[in-house]
Amino acid sequence: MKLSDITQSFRRARNIVGQAAPSDSQDDLGFGNQVISSGSRLINQDGSFNIVRSGYQSWAPYQHLVEMSWKRFAVIVFLFYVIINVLFAFAFMACGRYSLNGVDPGSSFWAFFANCFFFSIQTFTTVGYGTLSPLGFTANAIAALDALVGLMSFALATGLVFARFSKPRAQILFSKNAIVTPYRHRETGEIMDSLQFRIVNTRNNKLINLEAKVVMTWLEALPDGSLARRYANLPLERDRVTLLPLNWTIVHPIDKDSPMHRLQCDDLIRSHTEILIMLQGYDDTFAQNVHTNSSYTCHEIEWGVKFARMYHSQNGHTILEIDRLDELVGLDEEE
Repeated sequence: MKLSDITQSFRRARNIVGQAAPSDSQDDLGFGNQVISSGSRLINQDGSFNIVRSGYQSWAPYQHLVEMSWKRFAVIVFLFYVIINVLFAFAFMACGRYSLNGVDPGSSFWAFFANCFFFSIQTFTTVGYGTLSPLGFTANAIAALDALVGLMSFALATGLVFARFSKPRAQILFSKNAIVTPYRHRETGEIMDSLQFRIVNTRNNKLINLEAKVVMTWLEALPDGSLARRYANLPLERDRVTLLPLNWTIVHPIDKDSPMHRLQCDDLIRSHTEILIMLQGYDDTFAQNVHTNSSYTCHEIEWGVKFARMYHSQNGHTILEIDRLDELVGLDEEE
């Protein structure tokens, strides 16, 4: 059974005749229908786009320094600190052994280099212990330049650290897998399959008016044998929560109008289906909107299981066990 056959009626209902429907142009999220690589995903699980840019590259050091990880940022700052002081140390050494007061003229090369290096650090940081001091115009000019570079560097580093701390980020965890599991419709009471995944806010802050949008994308064979990427919005049981104090299980009921109706695991794998997720909400701490993305490929969707319960009551409090976000149990097992 082909996905194109199963979804034929779904596409016809949206006036699709041999091309993407108008709804496709709204649901494709900007990827278009020409991205047809069958071995890759559109959005990585960490929310980044699975796109490698080639050709022209703009140089934006501020953006890179603000968006990179803290570990990489700390390494770059440390390397800059060491390298710039090494360069100034060689500059002081070029002035001669008598250019620095407090240096033994008969010391070895490495001892002289160490004195120049630590004098550069003292000048760079404006510490100035007084043990070492420059002698002569050239050494004083280099020391003045060293101090200027140090002041500018610390000002820039302070701005970058503040920008990194003040940039709002939605620290939302997605469950490792999405699942297809039975579900009772809230309004009709009908039991049907549903696509589910769940999220949790790892920070102890308030996320307000959190909205979710879920889009299904797959590859479809056209009559001429070529492939085209299709998109369909997946209506949710609930696409907004006012607050997120606990976890949120996001549910797409697979009813007769769903693009996943009658599809099985093999159908999703054959068509290289991917579930794209967009979340957006208001962060009360930063007083700004935050957003995050993720996706599930067809290989990351589990069938015939359900999520284990993440919270319980204890001593008048509700205990949320975030470590159980990914935990799955059988349909007949206790949560």
